Amino acid sequence: MRTLPQRQLLPFYLAICSTFAMFGFVMDVLALGRQPLPMLVVSVIVSGSLAVAYALASVVTRGRRPLYVVLVTIHVGYVIFAPRSFSVLPATPPGRLMVDALGTMLTVMVAYTCFLIFINVTAARYLRAQAEIALARDIHRVLVPEIRRTSGGYEFFGWSVPSGDVGGDLVDLVETGDGWLGYVADVSGHGVGSGVVMGMFKSAMRTRARNTGTVGDLLGDVHQVLMPLKQPNMYVTAACVRGGTDGVVDCAVAGHLPILRIRDGVVEEVTSPQLAIGMLDDATFTSCRVESKPGDLFAVLTDGLVEVFDGERHELGFDWAKDVLRGSGAEPLGAIADRLIAGARKHGTQSDDQTLLLIRRNRT
Repeated sequence: MRTLPQRQLLPFYLAICSTFAMFGFVMDVLALGRQPLPMLVVSVIVSGSLAVAYALASVVTRGRRPLYVVLVTIHVGYVIFAPRSFSVLPATPPGRLMVDALGTMLTVMVAYTCFLIFINVTAARYLRAQAEIALARDIHRVLVPEIRRTSGGYEFFGWSVPSGDVGGDLVDLVETGDGWLGYVADVSGHGVGSGVVMGMFKSAMRTRARNTGTVGDLLGDVHQVLMPLKQPNMYVTAACVRGGTDGVVDCAVAGHLPILRIRDGVVEEVTSPQLAIGMLDDATFTSCRVESKPGDLFAVLTDGLVEVFDGERHELGFDWAKDVLRGSGAEPLGAIADRLIAGARKHGTQSDDQTLLLIRRNRT
């Protein structure tokens, strides 16, 4: 309600006012029309005005208690003292009950008309919003498809499950002429805005991935591209792995969970503490080269997969993911991913986007 412009809320308040103004005429009927005309007018105006005030207190001010206390005090004071301010007429004036009947019908018709206007306006806004969300959801599906691929002696598996209609997580694999680049990114916030930044980030990463240089250089270039195109409070965390045919991978982490390398049941964190992309203008980024042997498994995941809480607010935790990966052995990547997502869903309700990228160097 608070997101609607005031001009679109006006029919809503007029409908409430007219609905409860009717009670002024009803009270006059109960008094057999013997209320003085000024009291009838005051009763109609006060009944409608107090109803609008209560609506404002509950909708616009989110039901703040002090305002309710003031309104209730005014209401009780009116009920007690207003009748004492006017003397009851000795007899019903001619035509008074007809006035009450016409006033009741008029206020009901005005209220009904205003409610229809308000419903039509809000319904149109709702349908437009739903259409925009559906479009954004379709774009997200195109931008973040599931990854099942083999390239350059490596096997890849990745997916992203948004927590809402439009996610802010991204998993991607870019094949270049002399190797590949796999990465996971997490845009701050949720909704359509995060989805737009995610699309810009993916475009910039794919464009830059085909150039030479380290992954740190790549992130630095994307950072410069993204800075002027986003809102000041938005940023992107990312973890990237780039490989070729020499058995060495280049890794970079920017404000993200560490990359995990699993070798013979031993889990090692690969990370480089540095700011997220798009956070500060003068940020710079570095990367590190890591040996990759046949059978090595690299895992990159977002915090939504491990920051899951049960009913007692116990967090699933990054160590749990390490334990699952430590015992993965030579299992298919899809089976490892299924075990991770099943464990997260069993522990608690998903509250953030959950994204995973698994990379394994083939043994042959």
